[in-house]
Amino acid sequence: MQELPRAERQMGNPQNEWSRLRDLEGETPSERRLVALGRAAMLSLWSYPNVYTDEGRRERGDGKELCDLLIVFGDDVLLFSDKHCQFPEHTDVNVAWRRWYRRAIGKSVRQLAGAQSWLERFPNRIFLDSKCQHPLPVSLPPIQSRRVHLIAVARGSALHATKHWDAWKKGSSASLVLDTQLIGAAHETKPFNVGWPLGRERFVHVLDDTSLELLMNELDTAPDFIDYLRKKESLLSDVKTDFLVLGEEELLARYLVLPEGDTGKQDFPKFEEGSLVVIPEGAWQSLRRSLEYKARSEANEISYLWDELIEYQASHVIAGSSEIMPGERPPDATQELTLRVMASENRVARRALGAALRVVRSVDIPNARFTRTVVSGKDKTRAYVLMSLPRAPDQQYGEGGFNRSLQHWVVDWILDIHLRLRLVSSSRVFFGALCSAHWRRRGSPGRSIGTGRYPWGSIAVEGHSCFRSCRAAMGCGGRRRRLSPRTQS
Repeated sequence: MQELPRAERQMGNPQNEWSRLRDLEGETPSERRLVALGRAAMLSLWSYPNVYTDEGRRERGDGKELCDLLIVFGDDVLLFSDKHCQFPEHTDVNVAWRRWYRRAIGKSVRQLAGAQSWLERFPNRIFLDSKCQHPLPVSLPPIQSRRVHLIAVARGSALHATKHWDAWKKGSSASLVLDTQLIGAAHETKPFNVGWPLGRERFVHVLDDTSLELLMNELDTAPDFIDYLRKKESLLSDVKTDFLVLGEEELLARYLVLPEGDTGKQDFPKFEEGSLVVIPEGAWQSLRRSLEYKARSEANEISYLWDELIEYQASHVIAGSSEIMPGERPPDATQELTLRVMASENRVARRALGAALRVVRSVDIPNARFTRTVVSGKDKTRAYVLMSLPRAPDQQYGEGGFNRSLQHWVVDWILDIHLRLRLVSSSRVFFGALCSAHWRRRGSPGRSIGTGRYPWGSIAVEGHSCFRSCRAAMGCGGRRRRLSPRTQS
């Protein structure tokens, strides 16, 4: 199967709230890398680079940058501040660290504190552009349920950190040490250690060159990444216990080592309260070399088909080419909600969804209708219906591409069988429908994907309306190409 193509912006397509996302990539190489990682893990519809506020803006002036990357996913809001600062050359590492810390970490955490304050006071005054003409395309969650995560990305210390730790022990990691006993100004006297730069009242995840890529590659869905942040905050915020962790990767190893189970939910082991917990180096490398880690990676391969399907439709939302019926666009908020429900499935849950999607797309029976229903591994009150429907011989794709009433009849029939799935109003059934045509019978010039089928993509929403893109989905890749290779062992 081949990867789903992304939508291209077409003249005449209506502008929508997400249209500007196509042009936003970050302003510096470091920021562009952050944005690429964020979009790979969180997906593009919820990642907003270099957002602005209208604070201090005059009639024709620019607004003030809020943060380098904003991610809004349900009730969770992630604020990223990215600083790439050259580590000073100095004979005294304490002097060099103090100068670098102030520029790379100190400035970042102050920006994040200001950004969080602005969100609390003016949630409706956030914009995608410096002229403040294009507001954020999604509404922030209500403050009562909103969870804000502050993430400072401080780059530029890796080489000097390696030299520093090699003086103690050869082969140590270059990642920053987590020391929860460090608070505020105390950071300036302890090179390459981070704790509570804003004080105990406000947790900040301080990530460096290696730990950012590591986390976003290993926890590469919104629910997995956010769940890790929340549990890490809870663990390290325990006032009765202090932690000394020799690198973010060692904390991640403890998180991943416990069995993930059918739901994919993971957690940290229990630590004794009232003690100093020291997590040494070595667990991450051991995990990377283990058979369990290899099996986990292989099991995840099929799950990236689900990511491809979400990104494929998201590209049409951004391009303004998604439709319910020809010429009819669904409400933007409904589209975002539908795709967010699909994206709320964690990596383990996406394995079954990807496997079912591959089966549906591999059907090679002319004029056949094939349907598969998959109950969510995360929420048992939610199901996805994957369909392969034939086109009528006299139908052109521009005329609808397939028999819409037939699709709705099939969905109604499935819902009648699975009535229990409609009992929870907050988790109504969502459909992922794929409608196919035999391209050889139609004489289409489209390329063969090996099965002789030419799938036409659509994602349907709760109820009976179907989002159909204007482009043909020409197969789905075996897995999404990662923007960066995983850490090599």
